[in-house]
Amino acid sequence: MCRKLMTILATALILAALAVVEQRLVSHLTDDALAKTSVILRLIREGEMETALQKARELDLHWDDHAGELEVMVDHSSTDEVRYGLSRLIAALEAEDRASALIYASEVEGGVEHVRERQAFSVQNLL
Repeated sequence: MCRKLMTILATALILAALAVVEQRLVSHLTDDALAKTSVILRLIREGEMETALQKARELDLHWDDHAGELEVMVDHSSTDEVRYGLSRLIAALEAEDRASALIYASEVEGGVEHVRERQAFSVQNLL
């Protein structure tokens, strides 16, 4: 009986440690993406479309490089929505369509926040 209890306890501790590592990884990646999105939104509002385009391309590369890590832990469709939003954002910036770029940048920001919320340690996510 004691051996079974120790096995259950060890398994629970390993799962808890993995959950903490997962949460930190998701937080780190989404915090970085949100900071970059905030810069892009500011640049668009200031009319700095070329710089915003450069930053959006950097964010797109960053997201592509790290989304694979997230997709192991997060619903694949959530990370894909960010990718699609980034594609629309870059297209709007290339066309110098400021209104659409603002919408798509906000969409990307919301998508990244959604990825973070899906991984937050909460009762809702546990159920």
